[in-house]
Amino acid sequence: MLGKTDSSSFDKPLNNPSLEIGGVMARNPLWLAPLAGITISPVRKFFVFLGAGLVHTEMISCAGLSRGNNKTGNMLEPDPCETPLVLQLFAGDVKTLVEGAEIALQNHSFAALGINMACPMPKVLKKGAGSKLLENPGLAVEMVTQLRKLGYPVWLKIRKTGDLHPLNTLSLCQELVTAGASHITIHGRTPSQRYEGISDRNAIYEAAREFPGFIGASGDVFNPEDALDFLDRGCSAVLFARGALRDPFLVPRTLAKMGYNVEERMIYPSTGFQAELLKGMGEDIQNKYNAKIAEILVKRFLSGMFKGIPGVAEFRRQFAMTHGWDNLSHLLDKLQDFLERRDNYEFK
Repeated sequence: MLGKTDSSSFDKPLNNPSLEIGGVMARNPLWLAPLAGITISPVRKFFVFLGAGLVHTEMISCAGLSRGNNKTGNMLEPDPCETPLVLQLFAGDVKTLVEGAEIALQNHSFAALGINMACPMPKVLKKGAGSKLLENPGLAVEMVTQLRKLGYPVWLKIRKTGDLHPLNTLSLCQELVTAGASHITIHGRTPSQRYEGISDRNAIYEAAREFPGFIGASGDVFNPEDALDFLDRGCSAVLFARGALRDPFLVPRTLAKMGYNVEERMIYPSTGFQAELLKGMGEDIQNKYNAKIAEILVKRFLSGMFKGIPGVAEFRRQFAMTHGWDNLSHLLDKLQDFLERRDNYEFK
């Protein structure tokens, strides 16, 4: 039976050498991507503990910050241990972008200020933000120019541009770097692809060769070899998104292949250790936000954990059918007993 998780264990990132990328000192080049509705503070802490060298906030609406929206403001509550932390912002015009950034910086400090120019979702595009900015390179450049004046490195997340965009990917990167961008992460799909099809690795490789030290990679990173390929081809960093949801331990396993000193329990996590981490993250979410969010996110992460363990399918089914964080926490406590006696075990 698992005891109460010591949440302080999430405050101890892997003690690895640091390197400077885009004006920021990162622990390593494997980073957690910004994920809407997911990369809240406790989740970021979870991945810092697993070894992520840098984390991003969710995509923060500058318009929401300017209006004093409480929900948006509450997204700006970082924990001291989740460093370095990049603030990712979205806006459809320069004035709103800068105002939002200034408000965010009134009470918090971040390693860099990011502008999302990659999100392809309609609710973002209709505001002229996200990947809509790829259609207006002049506006994108002006955003970088003005945000730089706040004194922070400006990081961008873009997508591969398509035939109907004014500039190809390399030309757009050149304009953005000239304007003062310190780092650019490229997702290898065009905005029209959204998340369908295959990410174009060659577009990212080409940009990494053209702009050494400036280009990070995103898209279809599902195993250590995917990440190592990007790094070997000249990318300065790799962002984990859906791959990290499918398997959170992808981060430490990749670090181990890179030669970092990674604890064995991170590479070959026991069932009890995984349950403890999951429970600890859920408790952190409940304490910082509420039990409903804890239930939603822990269920989301459960699908990527306990892989290959005999008998876990029944546990997943029961977990999916159970509601309430307290009940889910109780199930995690009982997981080890269930796996050891699954032939005659009933959940109660």
